[in-house]
Amino acid sequence: MSTVEHNKKIALQMIEQLAKGLIDESLITADAYWWVPGRGVLSKAEFQQLIDAFAALRRGAGRMTIHGITAEHDRVAVEAESFVELINGDTYNNTYHFLFEFEHGKIRCAKEYNDSKYAADTFAAFAPR
Repeated sequence: MSTVEHNKKIALQMIEQLAKGLIDESLITADAYWWVPGRGVLSKAEFQQLIDAFAALRRGAGRMTIHGITAEHDRVAVEAESFVELINGDTYNNTYHFLFEFEHGKIRCAKEYNDSKYAADTFAAFAPR
């Protein structure tokens, strides 16, 4: 398997795990970090806090539908769409563009572009009044 194909496989595995609310440590470097709109650069621990906060608002694992994937050298771009049932009965359905940067066959940096207004509006419904 070529390096590019390996990286694509790892990126898709990571998205599958993120849809379940998990970070698969075997897929990332020890110093991996995320970039998220409105928050900037986050350490693995900080990103895990976001995942955990979202987990409290969902019913079970969600799923991601992949709409496209492009890879070159040490970068993999994935277009995806989430479907997550929330505890209030709504479905969280956001669109994403992930850009994964690899180092030695593992994800070193993950950039997650999404509809941040939709996310903010959805999660505002759960904020204490």
